[in-house]
Amino acid sequence: MRLLTLLLFIILVTIPETSAFDKVTIGEKLIIHSEIIGEDRPISVYIPKGVNEDDSLYVIYLLDSEHHFHTVTGIVQSLVDYEQIPKTMVVGIQTTNRPRDYLPAINGEPKTEFQTFVKSKWPKSGQENFLKFLSDELFPFIDKKYSTYPHRTIIGHSNAGTLALSALFERPELFNNYLAISANGWWSYDEVIQNSKKLTATERNKQKLFLSVAGEGSRFYTGTLELLTNMERNKPANLDWKFEHYPERTHMSGILPSVSSGLEYLYSDINFKITPELAKYADVSALKDYYTTLSEQFGFTISVPVDIYVEFAEKQQMNQRQEEAINTLESFVYDYSDYSYAHMRLAQGYAKVKEYEKSYKSFVQAHNLAKEQKREANIIDALQDMVNKSKSKIES
Repeated sequence: MRLLTLLLFIILVTIPETSAFDKVTIGEKLIIHSEIIGEDRPISVYIPKGVNEDDSLYVIYLLDSEHHFHTVTGIVQSLVDYEQIPKTMVVGIQTTNRPRDYLPAINGEPKTEFQTFVKSKWPKSGQENFLKFLSDELFPFIDKKYSTYPHRTIIGHSNAGTLALSALFERPELFNNYLAISANGWWSYDEVIQNSKKLTATERNKQKLFLSVAGEGSRFYTGTLELLTNMERNKPANLDWKFEHYPERTHMSGILPSVSSGLEYLYSDINFKITPELAKYADVSALKDYYTTLSEQFGFTISVPVDIYVEFAEKQQMNQRQEEAINTLESFVYDYSDYSYAHMRLAQGYAKVKEYEKSYKSFVQAHNLAKEQKREANIIDALQDMVNKSKSKIES
């Protein structure tokens, strides 16, 4: 039966016929007019291949998308394909005025050499309107147009990384995850202390931060270390973080490892870790309890992912815990009753314990759902073969 499952997977991975002159288009380009900023903002949206129309998606908001959209969407597609992060869409925001949108306003006299330079060049810099554009205009537009979870990640590099950190300090309700790459060392030491204290004072749902610095040195490195040191001293509640230093990377080449490692870290809580001990002794309630707690931390319901159900059942079966695996697969079907795949896996579980009548009924249900949902002909044919083979077990 495992071989049959593998064959079905191979059948599912089909390559469509294409012309040698077909164009490859990545994402969808939109223009959103912002009354708050007073201009049109170019937006790019990417939904990974393999996402169903009714799937809800986590959302990544990517700054400077004109530079990083292809890099980030390629990484996201790979991480989704390999089940390292959940199904996640990317909303890229093109830059129109970096100092105005990304750099914090300077209150009073400049406190660092960089602040002095910025105030002399761009005296009206400040992020307030851009953050308001995100919260009042862009987020409602995306949430209305697409099926999304109330879970947002921001990715910012250099000055855009400074904006990501400012949002963490000043507007913690906007994002759940923060990926700040080589953020400019904007703040003075006194301001770093004040910002780290804000993290402690503010009530927040569960959040995560990934900070990275390449080999730039100077305030990029020292400013980040100052922030991390003060965060360790103050230990904000409900905020976890990780820091990576890539000394052999340049300011630009540090983006690639930061995005890949950063996204895996930021979404790691959503992937339940099935240890050998859990596979040997635990039952499906361990999954249920974990995602119930996670839902409370995030503030919205997170179902046990499909792949976690399947992996847990498989590992229970490997430990000769067939009845426990059946319970896991029955919960899988209960949560995903309209997934033909869930019924197929339950049917295979019944077959392992020689419950051939139940196995047959579940294969029939999987086949019927596939037909009702007008799945590909090769999927329906493969499920029909499973039905026939299961029926023969009853008759023999």
